[in-house]
Amino acid sequence: MSTNPYEPSSAVSAPASPRAQASSPVWAIARSVLGVVGGVLAGGIVVALIEIPGTVLHPLPPGVDMADAEVLKAHFARAPLGALIGIAIAWSVGPLVGSWVAASIARWAFFAHGVIIGGIFVAFDVMNIRSFPHPTWLAVVGVLGPLVMSWLGSSLAEWLLAPRSPDPKPYDMRKKNMAC
Repeated sequence: MSTNPYEPSSAVSAPASPRAQASSPVWAIARSVLGVVGGVLAGGIVVALIEIPGTVLHPLPPGVDMADAEVLKAHFARAPLGALIGIAIAWSVGPLVGSWVAASIARWAFFAHGVIIGGIFVAFDVMNIRSFPHPTWLAVVGVLGPLVMSWLGSSLAEWLLAPRSPDPKPYDMRKKNMAC
C-alpha cells in the first residue's frame, strides 16, 4: 500500500464510466445484431425502391395469378433489357447501403459485417435466380455484385467512422525534465 495521499488506492475502484459500459462486449454484440438486422432492412428497402421502375417498364398483365409459377416464368423471360439492368443495379446498390448501415451501427469489425450482409444478399439473389429463369449475366451480377458492393460499403463506413490515431508528436524533453 502506498503512503502517497495523491495516489489512488488499489482497494477503491472507480465506477465504470458510461463510455466503458458502451464499449463492453455485450454492447458490441448487441450493436452487431442490430447492425445486421438494420442493414438487411435498409438494403431490402433500397432494392425494392430501385426495382419499382422495372415494374412500370414491364408490368404484369391484368388477371395474372401470382401463384402460377409457369405464367410468372414466361412473363419474366420476356422482360426488356432496361428492367433487367434495373434489377442488376438494385442487386448491387442494396448490399452497398445495407453493409454501410450494418458497419455504421456496429462500429467495429467493419469488414465482417459487410461480408455478412453480402452473404445474406447473395443468398436472396440465388433463391430468386433459382425461382425464375434469368440471363447468365444477371446471375453473375447477382452473385458477385453483392459481395463487391458490400466490401465497398463496409470500407466506406470504416473510412468515415473508424477512430483515427493521432499523428505522432515530436518528443518534448521538457515534460520529463530531461532538457539540457
